Amino acid sequence: MEQKIMSLGVHDFKEIIEKNYYYVDKTMFIYELLKLSGDKVTIIPRPRRFGKTLNMTMLKYFFEKHPVQPNHRYLFDGLAVSKYPEIMNLQGKFPVIFITFKGIKDSTWSGCYKKIIGIIIDEYKNHKYVLEHEALDEFEKNCFTSIISQKADQNDYEKALKMLAELLFKVHKQKPIILIDEYDAPMQAGFEFDYYEEIKNFMYSFFCAGLKDNNYLEFSVITGILRVAKESIFSGMNNVATYSMLTDRFADKFGFLEDEVEQIFSYFNVPIKLETVREWYNGYRVGSIQHEDDDESFLRVYNPWSIIECISKKKLGTHWINTGGHFLIQETMRHASAQDKEDLMNILEGKTATKRIDDAIVFRDVYSDSSSMWSFLVFTGYLTWKTRLDMVGETTAELIAPNVEVKSSLRKMIIAWFNNAKMNRAKFDEMVDGIDDGAPKRFLMLFHDNVLASMSFFDIGDDGENVYQAFTLGILVSLADTHEITTNRESGYGRYDLCIIPKDPNKVGMIIEFKRRKLMEKGALSTWAKAAFDQIKINRYDVVMQTRGIKRICKIGIAFQGKQMAWKFEVQEGERVIEKGSYSAERAAKAASKKKKPSRTMGTKKAVTKKTIIKK
Repeated sequence: MEQKIMSLGVHDFKEIIEKNYYYVDKTMFIYELLKLSGDKVTIIPRPRRFGKTLNMTMLKYFFEKHPVQPNHRYLFDGLAVSKYPEIMNLQGKFPVIFITFKGIKDSTWSGCYKKIIGIIIDEYKNHKYVLEHEALDEFEKNCFTSIISQKADQNDYEKALKMLAELLFKVHKQKPIILIDEYDAPMQAGFEFDYYEEIKNFMYSFFCAGLKDNNYLEFSVITGILRVAKESIFSGMNNVATYSMLTDRFADKFGFLEDEVEQIFSYFNVPIKLETVREWYNGYRVGSIQHEDDDESFLRVYNPWSIIECISKKKLGTHWINTGGHFLIQETMRHASAQDKEDLMNILEGKTATKRIDDAIVFRDVYSDSSSMWSFLVFTGYLTWKTRLDMVGETTAELIAPNVEVKSSLRKMIIAWFNNAKMNRAKFDEMVDGIDDGAPKRFLMLFHDNVLASMSFFDIGDDGENVYQAFTLGILVSLADTHEITTNRESGYGRYDLCIIPKDPNKVGMIIEFKRRKLMEKGALSTWAKAAFDQIKINRYDVVMQTRGIKRICKIGIAFQGKQMAWKFEVQEGERVIEKGSYSAERAAKAASKKKKPSRTMGTKKAVTKKTIIKK
């Protein structure tokens, strides 16, 4: 028997079957859709690279009735759905409208609009045969032709989906099935490039006409990454059913299951232990099964893209990160509160964070709703849940990173996020090197410079706490390979803010305590920095370092208010202090001000400018 090959980047069901590529059988999706669903409009959101387009093309080839193209029944021979005659009797019995918005991304509304009408025109051309049919009158043929020739106006294109469905019904005497792939791609582009209202209005009219007020619709299946809330493009559509990662319906029809992955690795004889594969790529929870004492009872799925890449290259790696689509997450992270950034750090450390998540995204609320970042991270595939509590209208979940690959991808995305900040990337790297080299003074001066350069980017409104948490997060991901970085853990007699433990015990370990001086609070920042420094010593936070065999320990107290910062540090080796220093931006500013003022003179004596020496 001829050895099959694993197709990489092929999303067309027909091509995979005809070229005898290895196929993970998901044809029971058709059975579940017809036998167990019955919804007029079905929306299925899943993360990137989860097999959405492949499943949608499968539906197209199963249902499609086309007078010019051959019947595709042969594609399903031997597959799971072929065992059900009542389902196979529906094969090739419906006209199908297939539209994919995959890759629709433009920096302007006019550019996006042109791409959308190009997609509509292509689907009209696929059904150009209707122009030869006597069921259509001249007016209808002229309307059809105006769409293809781009003579139609925006209002016509907004109604194009409904009109095509009506014309297909007249020709075939059968209501068409409408399949729309990656429906939310234009919405995300509009949000990123500031034409959200324009694209929202267009998509609302397009979907409302084609799916809500359409008597010629058999049913529709829609896929995307996010579920866009009803109050935007699906307003007033009561015939829509959404099945997200939180629901049981279609839970096993997208993504690879454990036994499917075992079969793949066995078939291709890949020399990687399945236990290692699980650590790297498994862990997505899907559905609502809850067993308090058995975490393994959740249905778990693998990201197909990662498995296919692993099989093709026969090695582990972070394949998923290279598939793009991070803007929304990076923006919500940038606007997230200091507490949310801290919780994200905890997740990267292997801990959990309990958060409210909502599978209905309202784009206009993404910066004001604290759950937005967590919802984005879950439904785009960066996080999953360990436990979940579903209540009426609200889901609270204990969130974790699903696997090694995603945790690594999340770190890389955060580093890319820092690259977008208005700072010198070389300075950021040099700052991180200051930690790795055990050079606290260099680290602290560059830390201050980088914070000043990126204040506006990190959208702070809390006297600086947000930006400092962002930088702590950046340090955490940048040093993940060489250091163990923990936050807010017990050591000695209290809890430290940040502990940077080198994996090499001969390097310098750092303990950092932050103090934020609020607007109405008194006292010099240098005093606050000293208090932070003293807290490390008094509470013996260095115990955690000593138990790891770290000989040189740097204790750093940092105080801040907005752009102002002060710090104090000491590096100890045993009982001996081998380096120390302090700095205050307030003191430096006062000294600089005094330096500019000439001293008062008597008679004809020359003015003398005092030099103020700032001890650092």
